[in-house]
Amino acid sequence: MSNRITDHDTKEVHGAEQDLNLLSSGDFAMLGIHDFAYVRAIPNPEDESKETIFGVFTADGTHIASFESFAVANAAIRQHDMDPRSVH
Repeated sequence: MSNRITDHDTKEVHGAEQDLNLLSSGDFAMLGIHDFAYVRAIPNPEDESKETIFGVFTADGTHIASFESFAVANAAIRQHDMDPRSVH
């Protein structure tokens, strides 16, 4: 007797692996770029007092916005239907 659920799950995993092999390195790098963002403390380029602001960056590291607080930066990410991610 065969376990149909296990056989089916195994076939899906191998199919997913094959799909990932079809992606170019550029396509792979673009996965999730519009779904995730992260917040990082950065020096304020407009202020010579070295005040820190919080930059919002896309998955590929593109700086898309800056805010005065970490909480507001995270709220802005969520408001634009993106998921904030922790980057260490």
